[in-house]
Amino acid sequence: MIFDFDGVVVDSEPVHLACFREVLAGRGIELTGEDYYSKYLGFDDHDCFAAVLVANGRENDERQIAEMTARKSILVKKTYTESIRPLPGAVELMRAARQAGVAMAICSGALREEIILAGKTVGAIELVDAIVAAEDVERGKPDPEGYILAIKLLGEKNSPIDPSTVWVVEDSPAGVEAAKGAGCNVLAVTNSYDRAALAAADRIVDSLTGVNPTDME
Repeated sequence: MIFDFDGVVVDSEPVHLACFREVLAGRGIELTGEDYYSKYLGFDDHDCFAAVLVANGRENDERQIAEMTARKSILVKKTYTESIRPLPGAVELMRAARQAGVAMAICSGALREEIILAGKTVGAIELVDAIVAAEDVERGKPDPEGYILAIKLLGEKNSPIDPSTVWVVEDSPAGVEAAKGAGCNVLAVTNSYDRAALAAADRIVDSLTGVNPTDME
């Protein structure tokens, strides 16, 4: 199993939105919640800032994007240590999968340091065999690169893995597209989008509460 992180394991999308908005406001750009959830959720920080700059007629400057990403990371980490919480059923599903001997990874568009900080806070990091973060790939979701890498890392720690035996847990259309592009099955949870937006997934649930590895198999 491979878990997306933000919006699947931890209730962090509102945190990311607030931090994106604060950084962008400092440059005279307003990011609405509607735009974030409809256009940018699922992007890593770099791609989100780049897309917002272009959408607002600003120059897509890599130095500027790096500065904005670093500033946002500081804000996110501060908030994580103060208030991050797991989403219903996520850590419980991970624990059940670990007890069943299922190889597990996290594949996220968040930065590794943020994933580890929040993951330790909610008790998820010690349950996974590998982490693929934003800095590990050249192309973020919806490109399948991250999931392909996660499968490779799990195979190196265990034995070669057929993608068709992998379940990915996602909450965004970009994530679903990335996982399907890697040849995986997708369990989508409606934490961030409605069922219609996640229709390409193999199974859709409104909460991970009560989902277990045996049921999925």
